[in-house]
Amino acid sequence: MKAALVIDDLKMKVKEVDIPEPDQGQVRIKVDLAGICGSDNALFNGKCNVPFPVIGGHEAVGRIDKLGRGVEHLAEGQRVTIHPNFYCGKCEACQKGLPNICKKKIRLGIDANGVFAEYVVVEAKQVYLIPDDLPDDEAIFTEPLAVIVHAMKIFSPEKSDRVLIFGAGVMGLIATQMTSQLQAEVTVCDLEEKRIQLARKLGASRTIGPEDSSESFYDQFDVIYETSGAPIALAEAIRFAAPGGKIIVLGLPGKEHPLPAEMIVRKELSIKGSMIYTDEFSASIELLQNKKLNTKALTSGMLKLEEINNALINFRSPDRVKTLVKI
Repeated sequence: MKAALVIDDLKMKVKEVDIPEPDQGQVRIKVDLAGICGSDNALFNGKCNVPFPVIGGHEAVGRIDKLGRGVEHLAEGQRVTIHPNFYCGKCEACQKGLPNICKKKIRLGIDANGVFAEYVVVEAKQVYLIPDDLPDDEAIFTEPLAVIVHAMKIFSPEKSDRVLIFGAGVMGLIATQMTSQLQAEVTVCDLEEKRIQLARKLGASRTIGPEDSSESFYDQFDVIYETSGAPIALAEAIRFAAPGGKIIVLGLPGKEHPLPAEMIVRKELSIKGSMIYTDEFSASIELLQNKKLNTKALTSGMLKLEEINNALINFRSPDRVKTLVKI
């Protein structure tokens, strides 16, 4: 089969490799469509500390091609998407109901060969059936939508809340849509004018761009979703937060940045991290089936498998939101 392997930092190559075989409790999926994510970019840039080569990618839609021994609740030919984090179920985090922070979890497309290939093998318990009326190019958003559904379980805005979405990448734009549907007042902050314009189309009532004075927005927002991962972002979110405000941190900055800690105390802020998802896939599929997410506006391109390398090189382009890969 054809597969796109990361073979070194900044190098991905499409090669012919053996088709994998499902083992006990596993299924093989013929991948039809995949999505490129920020973690794929991190892997490509050598930031995941895993041995190469590895087949990247974890967002996928496809059909079950072969069942492993003991799999009886699924059938060949069924359309599915994949929960791409395989948890141990035994560690302290898992026992506390926090499998998303399991230290032993296996991440598809990082620790195990992923979906940038014609076939992928996964645990049968990790696949979710896709309704017949949900097209592939919408179902592919199940995984990123689950990230926001999980974050909104932690802090969900009320109708009267003033919401700030920090960052207008794909996560920020999904959060914009989900929070604006609650009829909250939603503001989006980003440095790229093209993304700010898209945020307005997707429900933002106000925007903060590079030409705006940040100070004029300080102390205004009741709920803030930090999705950018910029090192300075949390410090700015603390300044933007209103007294008693709630901040949900989804972005991973990768390096330290000083925080205005005194403001956290004086404004009695609540700050919580939100790490991917736990059991939000079914809810995400239902939201997509009910057309609660404008996926077409988030899709900035459709590529062939052979074009992934260039897509990752240009990952930071302001024109890119979610790039899909036809396998």
